[in-house]
Amino acid sequence: MVVSVALREPETQPRLRAADRSRALTRSSLISSAKELFATRGLHGVTTHAIARHAGVAAGTFYLHFKDKSEIFREIALETMAGLRAVLTRVNSTEVSLRDGVRPRVEGLVRFAEENRDVMRIIFGNDTEAAQIESELLDAFAADIARGRSQKVESGEMPAEIDPAVMSQALVGMLARVVRWWLEDPTRASRETVIETLTRIQLSGTHPRKT
Repeated sequence: MVVSVALREPETQPRLRAADRSRALTRSSLISSAKELFATRGLHGVTTHAIARHAGVAAGTFYLHFKDKSEIFREIALETMAGLRAVLTRVNSTEVSLRDGVRPRVEGLVRFAEENRDVMRIIFGNDTEAAQIESELLDAFAADIARGRSQKVESGEMPAEIDPAVMSQALVGMLARVVRWWLEDPTRASRETVIETLTRIQLSGTHPRKT
């Protein structure tokens, strides 16, 4: 009996690993299909059955991975924003002053928005079903900025009169609105114009003095 168990165990483990790989591949396929469908139809115009069908799996298989389309959209949105955070973190890790880091951060944001245009349009679009997730993501983004700016106030790099919480909400609101507006129709302004304007607003405000 002992020998029999010892012989079976190595056979069971590969089967389990194969099952895990298959599950991971199916989940990845569902996410890819959801991204594509959300990009063309919006969150409101997509059903779980459509996602499953596009992924080439049975409708019931979807529910083995996600409870509904909002859950899969949330995962896509969180994954996207994690990517944006990583980009901005890399920029912030460079040895530059607070002011000198403004343009690189804006450039990183605009480049990321271009590379992830479809998903960003959904997250920051007008789809009412995505509004709650968008609000949560923007709140988290603003909280990150507020923490960083609070540290700058404490170190004396920023004046205490500029409240980090208020400033972070204003900044995130502006950036999200501009990104949404621009991604809807990139011909509205050139890439460089978007970067230059967002940079100058942060450095000089909306009423800069003429030099």
